[in-house]
Amino acid sequence: MKYPELTGLAERCGRIIDENIEFLQSLNQQLGSRTESDIRDILRELRICYRNIAFVEAYGIPVLYYSQTTEMKYLNKLIFKIYQEIHYPLDHPAVACLSTKYYYFFPFTNVIFVPISETSFLLHLSDIYHELGHGVLFNKDNHPKLTELNEKYNEIIENITLHYEQAIIRTSRDAGPNNIPRLLKLIQYQWKTYWVDEFLSDLFALYTLGPAYAYSHLHITTKISRNIYEFSPMFPKSHPSDDARMRMLCIALKRTGFHDRANDVISKWNSMPFVQTDQPSVDYPHVYPEILLENMVNLFLDGLLKCEFPIIVPQMLNELGENDIRKLLNNAWDKFWVNPNEFRRWEEKTIEKIKAEYQKD
Repeated sequence: MKYPELTGLAERCGRIIDENIEFLQSLNQQLGSRTESDIRDILRELRICYRNIAFVEAYGIPVLYYSQTTEMKYLNKLIFKIYQEIHYPLDHPAVACLSTKYYYFFPFTNVIFVPISETSFLLHLSDIYHELGHGVLFNKDNHPKLTELNEKYNEIIENITLHYEQAIIRTSRDAGPNNIPRLLKLIQYQWKTYWVDEFLSDLFALYTLGPAYAYSHLHITTKISRNIYEFSPMFPKSHPSDDARMRMLCIALKRTGFHDRANDVISKWNSMPFVQTDQPSVDYPHVYPEILLENMVNLFLDGLLKCEFPIIVPQMLNELGENDIRKLLNNAWDKFWVNPNEFRRWEEKTIEKIKAEYQKD
């Protein structure tokens, strides 16, 4: 391939296809010695192969097929630079501007999907760091360079379990409503099954990028959030509430020395109409206790430091070169807040300059 940034994806897709063809051939050989009533296991394996190949066709091959477009070349060079800057220990993912939703990571093919127009903007490229965090969490228990991070992750899960088990025992003894213990069990399930990975991916983005990610969360919440305190006592939610995510990000900003930035984010957040009009449910105080948020902030930071990820602190951010993507994305938000009306003109010129530099390589 002309662009080495996509070589890993091409190799992965080829390997998956070859492995499944080989397995299908072995299943075909087994058919000769089976009766029609004795092929249920073969059918099950056939469906697994079909699913694997369908994933490659949907989330791998299109990325390679459109890889020579200007947008895809730009994004993949951009993420390769990010990959180098943050010392990402895993195979660097490919990026595809083929998403019809928002940003998301597909671990099976190791691809980050972004909306097609993102190549023309800077403010939400911060979300690439969040998706890289998902990649780290997905591989944390089977990669030697992430062993200490995995230990911190398990400690976070143990703390969540202990917190809610104690709360369940305590409320079971009280004379309060009978549904509280059941509610706490649902909350604990959502924390451990869904929310912890989303919270930690947020923290990964904030720790490796800096304040730009907190501003990005404020911006996207303003545009799409239906209720910043959203929580259902009946049905699991795949993501924690925007209120809890912002609270945690501000704790993390202060933890890394960005006290002024944290106060600025809080001030802007509190001035938004949805903060003043949305109301949490009566169950909400049980859902995101401050002690669990602080616990995650501290333990995950310790894990990242032990795995030698470069954590952004104020002095480091100030000393980064102008060509550093982390510096660029933080500067973009600074310019946006100082002069929103002139920002777009600066953004267009900046992206044009970056693309011109990347085309030289």
